[in-house]
Amino acid sequence: MIAGIDGGGTSTRVELRDEKNILLRRAAFGPFNMTSVGETGVRNVLRALAQEVSVPKITHLCVGGAGATSPGLYEFLLHELNALGFEGKMALVSDFEIALRGAMDGPGGILISGTGSVAFGRNGMQRTARVGGWGHLIDDGGSGYALGRDALSAAVQTGDGRMQAHALREAVLRRMGGQETQDILNYVYYSGKDKSAVAALAGCVLECAAQGDEASRKILMRGARELTQMVCALAQQLSMERPRVALMGGLLEHDTLYRQMVREQLLALCDPIAPAHDALWGAAQMAFEMM
Repeated sequence: MIAGIDGGGTSTRVELRDEKNILLRRAAFGPFNMTSVGETGVRNVLRALAQEVSVPKITHLCVGGAGATSPGLYEFLLHELNALGFEGKMALVSDFEIALRGAMDGPGGILISGTGSVAFGRNGMQRTARVGGWGHLIDDGGSGYALGRDALSAAVQTGDGRMQAHALREAVLRRMGGQETQDILNYVYYSGKDKSAVAALAGCVLECAAQGDEASRKILMRGARELTQMVCALAQQLSMERPRVALMGGLLEHDTLYRQMVREQLLALCDPIAPAHDALWGAAQMAFEMM
């Protein structure tokens, strides 16, 4: 068998195929990102995998996921898999690489906007490049986190009288179950919520913008410009003229006003497309291509 693994911070998905590249099955397990779950968490996922799959029968394995560049991860995975009877070939790649392989055959790029944002691509000379995705504290423009952060900023500034974004402020307060600025501060600074809680507020921006709220539309336009700049930089780095770019991530997968804005701006630079397959399919194909 060949196997592809898409390891994420919330779940791990596995796809098994036979030597003729025919799909056998898919399965899902717990979180895989070593940065968040540690060695014990990753070890538990591998053991759960071994209970459902005959690991010694896997001859080629491609593991992709966030945190793939963690020091010592390759050696740790290989050691744990060997202990389970794995004697095949293994590749460890980033989640961007399996997403791109799943999105298309041949050269092109992907633009992901979910909680975070990143652009990644490969040209005809097999050279790759990454733009963005450096974390919510210093980057991730145009992401759900960025939209949510801007919504929070507009909400508190409206409370001060520095902005006139009343519809957005009300939507933010309603979403968090609050009534005043102090409730926003509690949500952001004292609730213990992580970046995904801020990213969830992107829905307020989408909702208000769809109803014609100008402040919300400006936030979306700023985000669309930042995502477009990422694709522009990617195309320049890889010397690609009008590359195909697959739109991915929770904010770009559905036909929303934001996706329309992003797509409209991208048309001057590239051919925005929907991904042909998901990242798990890409991981399995990369394993097959190792044969």
